[in-house]
This record gives sequence, C-alpha cells and structure tokens, in this order.
Amino acid sequence: MLGVADGGVASVRFFIDGKLRHLARTTPYLFAGRGNLLLPGTLGSGSHVFAVDVTLTDGRHLTTAVTAVVSAKARGVPRQVLGRWTRSVATADVVRTQSFRDPADGIPLPAGAWQVRIGTDGVARYTDPTPPHDLTVGQVRFEPGGRLVVGNEIPNVPHASRGGFCRDTASDGTYRWSIDGHALTVRVVSDHQCANRNSFWNGSFTRSDPGSHSRATP
Repeated sequence: MLGVADGGVASVRFFIDGKLRHLARTTPYLFAGRGNLLLPGTLGSGSHVFAVDVTLTDGRHLTTAVTAVVSAKARGVPRQVLGRWTRSVATADVVRTQSFRDPADGIPLPAGAWQVRIGTDGVARYTDPTPPHDLTVGQVRFEPGGRLVVGNEIPNVPHASRGGFCRDTASDGTYRWSIDGHALTVRVVSDHQCANRNSFWNGSFTRSDPGSHSRATP
C-alpha cells in the first residue's frame, strides 16, 4: 500500500453507504476477495458512497471515500434465482472431475444434499451435507443471455467457515443456466480450474422455498 511499510496494515474495511460490506485482513486487500468484483447492479440505481478505512498496526487509520452513480440499467441478480436451492451431489459428479482435480485444493467435494442460498448481493451461501454443516460463501454473477460466472470464496464473512471450493488463485468458472418452475438447471461451459466447483454447479437444483418466486427463464 502506497506510503505504508510492508506489514504495516492490520486490516482494510470497505463500506458502501455507511455499511460494512467487506473486511480484508491479508494482502492484496481486495474488495470481496481475489477474483471477485463489485457488482453495481446489486446496489440499486442512484448515488452511492464508497469508503475505505485502513487500520494500521500502530493503531492509526487511513480513510478515503468517493461518491458514484449507479445506472438504472445496471443488471442485478435475476429475481427468479433468488432464495434457497437444494443440490444433490452424487458420487458420479465428483468422479467426473477427478482427471483435473488439483490435490492442493483439498478433499473432493462431499456427496449428498447441499443447500445454497442466492442473495440479492450476488453472494451464494453454501451449506455442505456433512456435520457440522459448514457454511462457505462465494460470488455468483448472472449475466445476460443465461450466462453464469461463479467466482471464488469471499473471505472473512461472519459465521462462515474458512475456505471455498478451491484456492483463491483459481480463475472464474463459466456456466449456462435456465429455470423452469422450481427447477434450476446449470451446465458447465468452462471450468477446469476448480474441480469441486465444477462438480457442484454442473447439475440440477430444486427450490427449497417453493412459491416464493415466479416461474421465468433468463
């Protein structure tokens, strides 16, 4: 960080409209973690204040803020994908990606009934099927034409376990999605970077809270 000695930063907090949106404790101190983006469409149209507060190891703070306007045309998360979904991961889903699995990414994806909640903030909150049912979080970007980009873990989220599908150096995975009633279907386009993410997202999802959203397609 410019003007600060190596090791001189304790943490960096990112605020949007006065609310803490992300806390970074390790270099390179990126918003929402490595490989993820600020998604303007999830904020709503109009003027927003973006602020950064840096806490130094000696207790001092460095702060800055800027105001920007989000267009009414900025794309948010499609309403029809919001909410809770169940994804039953089979052993075959895990075996399918074995040939490009990186041992450094840890254990293969556990088979079983996973839960994922997709929020208006573009964050997917995953609950795995094995006790103690750890919660992890990552970014999802639903783009025009049925394209889905799945990003990396978002670190330092309250109540979430540490770690994601893969190391945070893995690049994004790209998929196609469609929805019919309470069924969401996702198909991989390109994601050999992260075998566990591929095993999870390439498949069918069933809405866990039927009736909360209307039927629609991308």
